[in-house]
Amino acid sequence: MNQIIDQLTLIGDFPGRGVPLRGAPASSRPGSGTGKKKRLPAALVILGVGALLWVGANAPVCARVNPHWRSVRGSYSMIVGSPMVDANGVKYYPVTSVYQGSQPQIVRVLEPTHPAPGKPHRILYVLPVDTGVDRLSSRWGDGLEELRLLDVPNRFNMTLIAPSFNYEPWYVDSDQDPARRMESYIVHDLVPFGDTFAKGGAPQRYLIGFSKSGTGALILILRNPQVFNGAAVWDSPAQMNSLSRFPGLSLSFGTQANLDRYNIPALVRDDGKSFGSRERLWISGDQAVFTKEMIQLHHQLMAASIPHIWEHSGARMHNWHSGWLNEAAMGLDAIATPGWRDRSAMPAAPGREQASDQRHGMEQLSQASRVPANAANR
Repeated sequence: MNQIIDQLTLIGDFPGRGVPLRGAPASSRPGSGTGKKKRLPAALVILGVGALLWVGANAPVCARVNPHWRSVRGSYSMIVGSPMVDANGVKYYPVTSVYQGSQPQIVRVLEPTHPAPGKPHRILYVLPVDTGVDRLSSRWGDGLEELRLLDVPNRFNMTLIAPSFNYEPWYVDSDQDPARRMESYIVHDLVPFGDTFAKGGAPQRYLIGFSKSGTGALILILRNPQVFNGAAVWDSPAQMNSLSRFPGLSLSFGTQANLDRYNIPALVRDDGKSFGSRERLWISGDQAVFTKEMIQLHHQLMAASIPHIWEHSGARMHNWHSGWLNEAAMGLDAIATPGWRDRSAMPAAPGREQASDQRHGMEQLSQASRVPANAANR
């Protein structure tokens, strides 16, 4: 995987960067001409230069640099390059988006090869916790690789899509920096890209994350319930309400006023009605780092009459591979509605677990609480 990332980040591989000319005859290279040169009339030169400038300014940057780059249909600004594929079938797509500045990023995609019969095809966005492209050796592990080891793509007919970022992902739009608009990037660029992997019709879209990315999954589905079908969230700081709580929050949110707009308890209270009576959330209060906040979230969801699946078990390490991921994937499968289709228009864009662990997950799911919409009134 390191070799793939290294190759994708070479200068010239991304839109907006220079690409050396290859195979040009010696006579066409600067300084290689000999003899007299014919001169064109000045007016014709000016006209030709003007035409080239106009084409260069109006053509997509991918076309100006590399013909293998293309725009993503339905997205606001995403440009995607040809992928490289690792030994496990994971595709690495280089992408750019106006919402993330000019620096390119990697989006990994893993499609099912032998999906279980009877399962509708779904898109699962695996939200990273840290910067860069995750690996199994990363500090928190690698969500996409763990899901691959669990055979989630085939068991549940899910295409996994894992973005990566060059700054801490809190999944919000900064109100100070237009190049740090992560929510807009996901909704208006990444989702249309993900939809290109749908097997006919509008796909079901799901989110999964923990810690920062669990908070992000909550923010994304609470603020965009017409875009995402469901989310699985584990051990996240769901009650965060201050810009000073974690270092670097201001880089993502900008101001406290903007953080207030993304406050999860307020979103649950104010936007819960849009969820209707369907279960769309799987959350867990396992004993980990943010247990108390997840328990609070569980009670807040009940108070807002938002149906959800509530898991709670013993102590786990705060990472992708501590045993919760398989349970979360089964939870998402449990809340999936085969006949569901996204009838709402997309919002307008602004100007390793082994088999024993899998069996354990099955047992745990049977002990999970399914909380109906009227639970708080009982």
